[in-house]
Amino acid sequence: MAALLDPTILATLPCFEAAARLKSFTKAAQALHLTQSAISQQIRQLENRLGYSLFVRQPRGLALTSKGTALYQAVAGVLGDLKQVLQELSEPDAPLQISCPPSFALQWLMPRLHAFQRLHPDIGVRLRAEFHALDRNALETENIDVAIRYTPVTADASHWRVLLDEYLLVVASPEYLRRHPPFATKDWFSSIVLLHDAEPWEGAADLIEWETWLDAVMPGQIDTTKGLQFNLSSLAISAALNHQGVALGRSTLVAEELATGRLVAALGQRIRAPAKYVLMCRQPHAHRTSAFVEWLSYECAQFDQARNT
Repeated sequence: MAALLDPTILATLPCFEAAARLKSFTKAAQALHLTQSAISQQIRQLENRLGYSLFVRQPRGLALTSKGTALYQAVAGVLGDLKQVLQELSEPDAPLQISCPPSFALQWLMPRLHAFQRLHPDIGVRLRAEFHALDRNALETENIDVAIRYTPVTADASHWRVLLDEYLLVVASPEYLRRHPPFATKDWFSSIVLLHDAEPWEGAADLIEWETWLDAVMPGQIDTTKGLQFNLSSLAISAALNHQGVALGRSTLVAEELATGRLVAALGQRIRAPAKYVLMCRQPHAHRTSAFVEWLSYECAQFDQARNT
């Protein structure tokens, strides 16, 4: 039996991993910038040292034997972990890159980041206010470690993890409501200025959040096309704070204003939003990333519990 840490075996494992992953010696050679014959020689050497076959040679490619499959799973995990550690060690002082919707960053995440810094003073953070669509490839090309988005969760979004649900409620300043005492009637809505986040996520239908709330509470009665439209929830919230009208606030984004009394929930109905906050990571097992995600998940759970009590 071959020695467990036989240098000959260890030297051949990168070639084996590439060939097993790509199901081709030719493609493995291209990926590793070697010749096809060099890959074949490495695999033969590995199989000879182990004493059993790893591949079944087929007319249209390679298939792994049962032992080859077991070895590939182990090797792929080890090489992946090694690559991750080497990348972390090569950039020890690089900040954790977090891409986050501007309003969520301003109203919820940024005020809490000092708590993460107290727990992990060795981890720098760069918060990027962005809301363009992302996928895993974009995380790599844009060097994003953690991405947070507010978006509907569909069946094909399995690469995203739900972070936090969202709810919609009608909010305004106490001064504005003194001038416009709130009633869930068509006449009251006709007398106020609606403040809109016109595009809460990329590709959202026009005025979707007000439409969602009104369809649940007063279906078919209110014209939502009037009022002021903004491209950020923070701007609609700011307009409400400046007594310019009535906004449809997301409970996550207006929690502080409601707690301090700067905004008031004008009507009692809280309606589930058509979107959620979701999370995706480039390297979820990296120390910096896992530390941030663990902290963020805890903060979200605490916030969710507080707003539902």
